[in-house]
Amino acid sequence: MSSTQQLSRPVQIIFRLSSLMAALAVFMSPITATQANEQSLSENAIQQLSESAQSPSYRFHQDHVLGTSLDVVVTTSQQQDAEKALQAIQKEIARLDQILSVWRDDSEISQLNREHQISASSELYEVVAACEQWRSATCGGFDARLGQLIQLWEQSNQVQRLDDNTQESLLSQLQTQSIELNPEIKQIKTPSAVKIAPDAYAKGYVIDRALLAAKQAVPHLQGILIDIGGDMRVWGQSPQQAGWKVGVQDPNERFDNVAPTQVLNLKDQAVAFSGQGYRGFADQSHLLNPHTGQPIQNVEQCVVVGQCAADSDALATALTAMPAHEGMQLIEQLVGYEAQLIATDGTRYQSSGWSSLLDANQPKTMHHVAATGTATAWPKGYQAQLEVNIPKIAVDNYRAPYVSVWVTDGDKKIVRTLAVWGKDEKWVNSNYVWWRRYGRQMPNLDAVAKPSRQPGQYKLAWDGKDEAGKMVSAGKYIIHIETSREHGDHSYQTIELNVTPKAATQTLPAQAEIGTVKLNFQRGA
Repeated sequence: MSSTQQLSRPVQIIFRLSSLMAALAVFMSPITATQANEQSLSENAIQQLSESAQSPSYRFHQDHVLGTSLDVVVTTSQQQDAEKALQAIQKEIARLDQILSVWRDDSEISQLNREHQISASSELYEVVAACEQWRSATCGGFDARLGQLIQLWEQSNQVQRLDDNTQESLLSQLQTQSIELNPEIKQIKTPSAVKIAPDAYAKGYVIDRALLAAKQAVPHLQGILIDIGGDMRVWGQSPQQAGWKVGVQDPNERFDNVAPTQVLNLKDQAVAFSGQGYRGFADQSHLLNPHTGQPIQNVEQCVVVGQCAADSDALATALTAMPAHEGMQLIEQLVGYEAQLIATDGTRYQSSGWSSLLDANQPKTMHHVAATGTATAWPKGYQAQLEVNIPKIAVDNYRAPYVSVWVTDGDKKIVRTLAVWGKDEKWVNSNYVWWRRYGRQMPNLDAVAKPSRQPGQYKLAWDGKDEAGKMVSAGKYIIHIETSREHGDHSYQTIELNVTPKAATQTLPAQAEIGTVKLNFQRGA
């Protein structure tokens, strides 16, 4: 099947329930303006980028924002301007969280869902009206009215299906009853069966408004990137001056250290991610079809690039449920929007302009490689598989550790960097063994479109290729694992790998910041 398909008409769009999983959640962990202001600059990990960046710029990171993490890059020559922009972003996120969070009993949208009739703020009215417009434009495929259905799935927990009669009755009411919108007084009136859950639009809306707030606070900024849990908006000049580099990872890749398969080169655009990601209801997809009320299983990932984050967010949600041909046709009809979708069977679909977004110069991580001093070939079909466990440590203000994993030869010359988890230079260079010897040579992607990494089990693979993609010889190599955590400990471990045509297994015991590490050398699956 061709990766670029021709479609007929746009139909049924799915409502994404990203609020039901921590990795993609929206409005799950509210912050207030006071809490945002209390975050110190060091805690937000502000750090000027490396000298290789052509424009002065600053990075900020904050966990527990809208149930995920916030990353900001500000291009400016003055640190105080970058800090002022961050404060404006945090303040706007906190303000909109108070209005739009379905996870807060004191939010305005929670009041609407209890009382079913209010005179709304302009922000809530805009979001609800936009969701209704999407619902009308897609013949009910996109639907932000599913709050009660969400609760039913949450309560079902470990069951595979909801009660058919209850579900069908609720769906019938949602599909036939109307929401009344009065634009003059911004009054919203909803039927008793309707609870608004606008996450699939509202997260992008928050990103758009946060960007506007930063630009208003510091009008002379050169550029900004705002990334909330993999959905983002970029504007202005990037640190590299040639566009913002955003990596798109392959959802079908089994190993967590594989570099993004594509790098987008973006200017004044938004990126929205939708897909199965982590499992939700009883190991089902976290995506629900508003026509059937059931989770979907046929789409792994959809990425939409558009002019604003709110509409890109809605479209990414929509395409996960539409027949792929029709979803791509919908994108073709919209000016300024492109998309790529990957089905669970591996089939790829992309809009006609997707290739124009790809960066012409795919980034390289290292430019030198060590020789092993032996002519024996790497055994055909063999690979090293490393299983790494990141435990959740029960401490206040837990921050996931920064992890570096790399391979050297016996002379400690770099062969391949397998993983670098954590992008803030201030804390990445706490892995000082890797950083001092090798890390400074690595260029930087501005962002990667993927769900936030959580503690858990990860797999890394090394197929015997060096950084240039050339196969190395057999012989002895050393795998290095270094971890550090903000306000935590540092650890450094090594495993010697003897590359011969013979399977072998080794295990390293758990240390303070990382669990048991297991190395298997065997033929690839």
